[in-house]
Amino acid sequence: MKDRTPNELADAYSRPFRLAELFTLAYWRIWYARECGGRETLRLAIPIIISWSSVTVMTITDRLCLAWYGQTEMNASFQASCLFWGLICFPQGIGVFVNTFVAQYYGANQKKRIGSVIWQGVFIGLSFGLLFIAATPFIEPFFRAIGQTAELAALEKAYWKYMALAAVASLGLESLQSFFNGIRETKLVMKLTILGFAVNMVLDPILIFGVNGRLELGVEGAAIATAIAMWIKFAAFVYYTVKRDRNGEYGIRSSLKLNFHEMKRLFSFGSMSALQTSAEQWFYTLFVLVMGWFGEEASAATAIAYNMNSLLYMPAIGFGVATSTIVGNVVGAGRQELVGRATRTAMALASVVAGVFSILFLTVPEFFVNIYTMREPETFAATRPLATNILRIVGIYLVADAYNLILASALRGAGDARFIMIATFAVVASIVVAMFGGVFGFGLGVYWCWALQVTYLLVNITVFGLRLRSGKWRDKGLVETNANLV
Repeated sequence: MKDRTPNELADAYSRPFRLAELFTLAYWRIWYARECGGRETLRLAIPIIISWSSVTVMTITDRLCLAWYGQTEMNASFQASCLFWGLICFPQGIGVFVNTFVAQYYGANQKKRIGSVIWQGVFIGLSFGLLFIAATPFIEPFFRAIGQTAELAALEKAYWKYMALAAVASLGLESLQSFFNGIRETKLVMKLTILGFAVNMVLDPILIFGVNGRLELGVEGAAIATAIAMWIKFAAFVYYTVKRDRNGEYGIRSSLKLNFHEMKRLFSFGSMSALQTSAEQWFYTLFVLVMGWFGEEASAATAIAYNMNSLLYMPAIGFGVATSTIVGNVVGAGRQELVGRATRTAMALASVVAGVFSILFLTVPEFFVNIYTMREPETFAATRPLATNILRIVGIYLVADAYNLILASALRGAGDARFIMIATFAVVASIVVAMFGGVFGFGLGVYWCWALQVTYLLVNITVFGLRLRSGKWRDKGLVETNANLV
């Protein structure tokens, strides 16, 4: 073993006759310390995991408080927020793709170009955010048209009205957040996200339940708390972005203007990536709406399962962002041979985290369901058995869910946006046809739909994994060499 180089030893698992090295301490030391290894991935991923976990806890807190306030209010916020996130994921996806541009420019040492792409992302995000405000009058008629009761539709509109204000800030700050992710300063992202989380946590119980008979706003209060938190977070990101570039290294202050060349490139590549995430999000949104068609118990059980799944999805997002950033950096630097290593490292780390909670969901799902049902056990009596079984299904696919996100993030970081868009659309279309065919053609129920969720993830990771292995993403980099474009 002494005559092997560190990289040969670290990649031993790819050669069956050296698998024994997996059980040596030397292997894991090198795996952790090597380039694109465990230490580098964790250093980027942990702050992102904490950031996204705080965002998810913020959403779960809204729904948990509303569940204690009333099951109808919880359902209203869940249904409206699913529509909200289904619509916001396209412009948000463009903002997230700013990370790929920043990471590749950073890796290629074209830092002066970073400022312009950031501001184009902010302009695009703010413009889309205004559309959410304009859509408010159409929300109640939409939910009435798909069969919601008048009471539920009115509550959904009330929730949307203030979430639309949050959308403007949320979309505006996405590109600023991607800037810090792309240059590997994820700790600041964590700190500012926790700031927004803290504001929401303080305001949520006050605005939902009120104080001394005042400010009891129910479902509106949850949305107002989120909107205030988002705007404070946006203001903080603007301040620190401008402050970070006081020496002009990234061209942020000098690039606060429209740049149609950079905006066209961002919108072109970003739209393909955003359409992929949109297709995925709309699949989940459609899935939730179908659960609502099965009745309030199925809808509430799905809401509980999704809330718990979203909390455990955060480590996967952290590893996904880390993968996208590292891959973008190495592709920008012309070191594509490290892409596979970065991806495998993230998948290995995600397996550990997802595996632990997969076991918990499979063995003690009642513990997690009780968190939502303990305040009103009689109201949730019919929901609990279904929610328990659905949470077991979530436990089955947790690891696959993480792999799906990481593999897609690796391809996105390499700039292979077109492929992940086409592949996701093809898989989503097939699964949706199977879902509606099974439900409306053969009378299949809730468990058929959840089985298709598992199938969707397994097909996706197979397709993305084969694409990454093929190497056809190698010529998809975003870095331009023409100095006149700077």
